[in-house]
Amino acid sequence: MHVLILGARAPACLEWARAFQHAGWTVTVADSLAQPLSRFSRAAEHFVRLPEPKANPQAWIDALATLIRQQSVDLLLPTCEEVFYLAHGLERLRPLCRVFTSDFDLLHRLHHKGDFAAMTQGWAVAAPPTQVLHDLAALQALAAEGENLVLKPAYSRFASQTLIRPSAAQLAKVRPSAEAPWVAQDFVAGQEYCSFSVLVDGQLRAHSCYQPQYRVGRGSGIYFQACAPLPIRAFLEQFGRETGYTGQVGFDFIEDAQGRFHVLECNPRATSGVHLFDDQRSQLVAALSENTGANPPLEATLEPRMIALAMLLLAAPQRALSRPFWKDYQHARDVIVQDGDRGPLLAQVLSLGEIIGRALTRRCGLLAASTADIEWNGQPLEAPRP
Repeated sequence: MHVLILGARAPACLEWARAFQHAGWTVTVADSLAQPLSRFSRAAEHFVRLPEPKANPQAWIDALATLIRQQSVDLLLPTCEEVFYLAHGLERLRPLCRVFTSDFDLLHRLHHKGDFAAMTQGWAVAAPPTQVLHDLAALQALAAEGENLVLKPAYSRFASQTLIRPSAAQLAKVRPSAEAPWVAQDFVAGQEYCSFSVLVDGQLRAHSCYQPQYRVGRGSGIYFQACAPLPIRAFLEQFGRETGYTGQVGFDFIEDAQGRFHVLECNPRATSGVHLFDDQRSQLVAALSENTGANPPLEATLEPRMIALAMLLLAAPQRALSRPFWKDYQHARDVIVQDGDRGPLLAQVLSLGEIIGRALTRRCGLLAASTADIEWNGQPLEAPRP
């Protein structure tokens, strides 16, 4: 069996590549970056560089179709935001191999933070009250409530533009429009949680949950403290029943002072919780099967995982004299270098260098540059050629 895994830049792709290799599959990884992380792993037998999907979605779909035929791919697995372009081309690709994603319309509803919040109203775990802002008038009507709100673009990632309880000066810089809407969500204080799950036709197949104990700024976690709150597991089961979702999906939650859980947003793609299955690799691959009967979902380890190099370079400098930090570091397993597979260690440096170059040429920050070629922000997509 042959799997093609997209988003080779992501640690999640590396995790999946190792899982499929362990299960005896041939693994090809692909990306529009030239030096992505998983390219240098011994788990990947092949690497293919693809066009940038955001710049030319049709050329990207054409390249995938050609690659699937040339390599006799059985399963196509996305890990990053290229999943939206993949779902857009589903009619073209699905006859060629199994494509592990839901349809575009459902992914769009989940990706749009306002639409997703509306979807959950009435659920046992729901989003806080959320308003979609399409113009300055809608924003100005909320100005007096700024200290009790969280504002963010309806299409966004990494929390890079999120404003938590913004000041009047911060609100003055927000420019919502019909093409680039924002959402305003009631602020809820409490403990943050993140989840990662695999579903097939709405059936929960694998589930993990963690607290992002250390982060890059306010965004991506680099230390994953595993946990298993029952309300989050129940939310995923309801999500599956309500949507019939197929694919990988992550959610952000907050538990308030009264112990009530609120879901904040959805990421319909792989997230860092996939690393919590690194001791059950064959079982994780089996969870993708179209037919597993009534088997219970695969549960992740409760031991912590981390991106060790990021911990040392980004977290340690502020905590060099902190005993708890070094204790946490010693207790967690690195998700990049495992079982003698050291190629991805150097690849982190090469990938960062390539992203820095893109940030300079595209005049944007590093986080923006890391997804600029694959992200989808609601812009219209032309119908793919047959």
